Amino acid sequence: MNAAKKIRKLIESGAAEGDVAVLVDLARSLETGVPFQLSQLNALDMRNFDLAMELIADWRFDHHIPARRKLTDVIMNLHEESAAESVDLAPVAERIEAADKVE
Repeated sequence: MNAAKKIRKLIESGAAEGDVAVLVDLARSLETGVPFQLSQLNALDMRNFDLAMELIADWRFDHHIPARRKLTDVIMNLHEESAAESVDLAPVAERIEAADKVE
């Protein structure tokens, strides 16, 4: 199984959220060109560090492009979901602040 597919499976399983977040940031950076803090890789356990290195090698040499596309789709869906959640929380926060001012 290639690195992009392994990361997609990790995302879908919901396992090891901290390490998965770093792997997602790395994949997003590779896809979009957004800067990535390399120091984040230092926090990964060895298995996920090796997975990150495998992802970089695959990406550099254009290996497993269909798997990369699927991973990118999953990452973009995660980003859209988190953006939608944060948008939904703003009106709630405003109502709480308004209620606090009334008291």
